[in-house]
Amino acid sequence: MGLKVMITGGSGQVGSELVKSLLGNDRIEDVSAPSSEELSLSSRESVFDSVGLMRPDWIIHIGAWTQVDACEDNPEKAFLVNGLGTRFVVQAAEQVGSRVCYLSTDYVFDGTSRRPYREWDQVGPRTVYGASKLAGEMETRPSDLIVRTSWVMGVFGQNMAKTLIRLARAGGTHRFVKDQIGTPTIVSDLVSSLTELFLEGHSGIFHISNSGQTSWYEVARFVFEKLGEDPERILPISTSELSGYKAPRPMYSVLDNCALRGSGLDDLPAWQDSLAGLIAKLAGAD
Repeated sequence: MGLKVMITGGSGQVGSELVKSLLGNDRIEDVSAPSSEELSLSSRESVFDSVGLMRPDWIIHIGAWTQVDACEDNPEKAFLVNGLGTRFVVQAAEQVGSRVCYLSTDYVFDGTSRRPYREWDQVGPRTVYGASKLAGEMETRPSDLIVRTSWVMGVFGQNMAKTLIRLARAGGTHRFVKDQIGTPTIVSDLVSSLTELFLEGHSGIFHISNSGQTSWYEVARFVFEKLGEDPERILPISTSELSGYKAPRPMYSVLDNCALRGSGLDDLPAWQDSLAGLIAKLAGAD
């Protein structure tokens, strides 16, 4: 008998790719990805009904309110969905004997580190979004799995890779920050590593991001080069020159996949290799 897996947020960029991947996995018996109408994270009754109906072995809890600036305007909604919603998922899991894998974020850190963040480093979110996602982490049990990731880009949904392809084809010059440092994470790599973790029954906190570090300015130049466009169309600016953002962006959010390597699992490929593959796929699909 294979595992029964429920995915919250199954229509998002990570959830969509995870559903597709698990449907082809011979260790999975059944995959359920209820819509937000079928499973509302802000309703305890809705969460309990959905989980109780399937009684999964694992709940991969990806569903969240991820609009970083909007969270600043409505912290109550952010904490209701990301914090209390995770409490509901964990309580429902407890009732039916499920384990939970919770997808978290680099925003739980304050962005002031001078080296990549390890899983055991002190958290200190500077945004409502980051604080609400940390609240979700606090609702999990020792037997559950927490996966933190950053700068996510994939085939589904909206993300920076798709934005850059659009900008490259639109012509003109475009400004990107050079002083925000992080690591792109390609969804296919994230999904592969996350799946290995829960199939092997791991628990605790793991960082999953591609290898290396860069800035958004360098990412933009890289994408333009891969598309055969002039990278000089990308102009560097500093974070202080940005306007229109209510939530501060982390100046440094590189994650060290220390627990992954220490558990004998493969680290992820260099971000350049995986992003190049994603750009080729996205550009070829147009």
